[in-house]
Amino acid sequence: MNGLSVSRKVYADISARVSVALSASGESRTEAMRMVDSYLAGQEVSSDDALAMLAFNMIRDELDRVMARSRRARERAAGRRRAVAEAAAEVSDEQPEAPVEIHVSRRERRARERKMGKKCGAPAGQSDVLHATVPWFRRNVKKVG
Repeated sequence: MNGLSVSRKVYADISARVSVALSASGESRTEAMRMVDSYLAGQEVSSDDALAMLAFNMIRDELDRVMARSRRARERAAGRRRAVAEAAAEVSDEQPEAPVEIHVSRRERRARERKMGKKCGAPAGQSDVLHATVPWFRRNVKKVG
């Protein structure tokens, strides 16, 4: 099966169907699978075994459809690979811009932190309101003073 023009799933399905159809004759089953392999490889198919020829001729049209479908799928995949390669080539041709580094002074960082309430977990001015409205907090806080 290696290197044939159909998927493993399709090949397994065809192999199972031939095996079931020719289960009474092991030689015919082997000959039919040899014919399928040859046909998928693009070689001329002929045999002296009448049962194997009958089984092969029953699935020949399906093999043709499967081979055409697989060929179209490979062409689409090749087109996608080409498109990705072209896009990657275009991106690599462009010069990347150097990242702009913005330096913020310590005073500005601290002012932002106070504004956002980063250190106390709430926006500035709301931490006192929050604690004053929680009953358990008012009971358990000692007044300083």
